[in-house]
Amino acid sequence: MRKVAVLGAGYVVKPMIDYFIDNCKYEVIVATRTVSKAEDIIAGRHLGISISWTIDQVDVLEKIIREVEVVVVMIPRSCHSVVAELCLKYKTPMITTDFKHSEINCFDEEAKKQETLILTELGEDPGLDNMSLKQMIDEVHSMKGKITEIDSYGAGLPSFEYNRNPWGYKFSWDPNGLMRSAVSPATYQIEGKVIDVPAKFKHHKLVDIHGIGTFETYPSNDSTRYLKEFGLDKDISIYKGLLRFTGYCNTMTNLLKIELIENTEEKNFENTTYSQYIAKLIGSTTTEDIKIKFAKSLNMDVNDDFIKKLDWLGLFDNVQISIINGTNSNLLVDLMLKKMEYEPHEKDMIIVHNEIIVEFPDRKEKRISSMLVEGIPYSDSAMARAVSLPPAIAAKLILEGKITRKGVCMPLTKEMYEPILKEMETFGFSFKKETIVL
Repeated sequence: MRKVAVLGAGYVVKPMIDYFIDNCKYEVIVATRTVSKAEDIIAGRHLGISISWTIDQVDVLEKIIREVEVVVVMIPRSCHSVVAELCLKYKTPMITTDFKHSEINCFDEEAKKQETLILTELGEDPGLDNMSLKQMIDEVHSMKGKITEIDSYGAGLPSFEYNRNPWGYKFSWDPNGLMRSAVSPATYQIEGKVIDVPAKFKHHKLVDIHGIGTFETYPSNDSTRYLKEFGLDKDISIYKGLLRFTGYCNTMTNLLKIELIENTEEKNFENTTYSQYIAKLIGSTTTEDIKIKFAKSLNMDVNDDFIKKLDWLGLFDNVQISIINGTNSNLLVDLMLKKMEYEPHEKDMIIVHNEIIVEFPDRKEKRISSMLVEGIPYSDSAMARAVSLPPAIAAKLILEGKITRKGVCMPLTKEMYEPILKEMETFGFSFKKETIVL
């Protein structure tokens, strides 16, 4: 019997565990800080094993990695190096949905030396977006076309039907991950000119997504690092961004401005109400007319949409803060989760949309590859399936000897992206393709 380990049991892990146990009949160790979450996902199935584990328990992790054939990492980036070192020690393939970031890419030489694979960027974005995009690029290159422009978008949003709160957002993935990404910079490129964006929410624009609708987009991560990975010319335009409903970026900009998104400074909220917290935030000695005072501190009208959004969350309420210790971001996330989680009957949606401009000797084309998938009421979200099924499929392909690469890499060869995309179609994740002659 094949045996795999999954580290983490968060929002998006369940479809992966189901795939391993029900589809592949693998034995699965699910190691997580909150073992009850793993037990809920395993749901009594005899092939599932739950283990209570935290990243500081290196001996426990080493025992797990020794016992399995593949490790799938679904925990924060800060933990990846520890896992990678042990995977290389035992020559155990490691898979992650996170970016091929410097802290993991530094293991490339050692992974090749150990003839071991560390496979990254296997989620929705990054993941499905890049696999579909690389498929498009390879097709164009096989036809001797010249790519001059790439626009690639990903989104995890409430479905149009259930977009019913003033924020235009609900959480289908780790909300703390959202807070961490909010403070990270981004980079893209226009005709070879690199655009560095330290405050990405201020750099948003409206974009029409062909056949779907109009959204705000803001740049995500560093688009330029894909030039080499995709085999592209250095002088092209490339933009990778996230899609949100209109108004989201200004809201996030204001949250950053008043440091409601702040992930480093731990505070004590004991015996403090939300209104008292806001008063302290703006330097007020009392909570009287706190909403008006807060609006004035931002040079806003009290009826501004941003003020209404915070009011809807309960940030001006004379109610005890429900966490004792944490950062400003922790407080904000705690409030958001009370009102911005999906109800069992509600549907989320994921959008993955790629557009490329291609020049041939006799014509110019826009090629589009686009996908919108909704969640299943009373079952798995679209985001959970989009993020966790690609790494699960990749793990199976590795165990079957169909993925043979070594080192730290992304699924950007036909050996990897074709079977993953093909099997994802069986789960309803199909890209619609269209070519428009310009």
